[in-house]
Amino acid sequence: MTRDAFSCAGAVMTGAAIWLSIGAAPATASNRAAGCAMDVLLEEHGMTQDGRMAESMRAGQPNIEAFRQQQAADQAAGRMPPIGE
Repeated sequence: MTRDAFSCAGAVMTGAAIWLSIGAAPATASNRAAGCAMDVLLEEHGMTQDGRMAESMRAGQPNIEAFRQQQAADQAAGRMPPIGE
């Protein structure tokens, strides 16, 4: 074999060793059947049941109104097109 063939074979073997070792790392994500999606659903359900959802929505209303006022001011000043166009 030539020197280039040995270099190529070495590179392939090194790449294969790295590729095979990648799968050996322990999983860091949730390995439960439902995963994190179920946690989100349960948290949302809990917030709805104990009133935290309504409280959070009430607390966010001033921000929503401020956003709408800024958006209207930007549209009036011509800095952005009207919504829906």
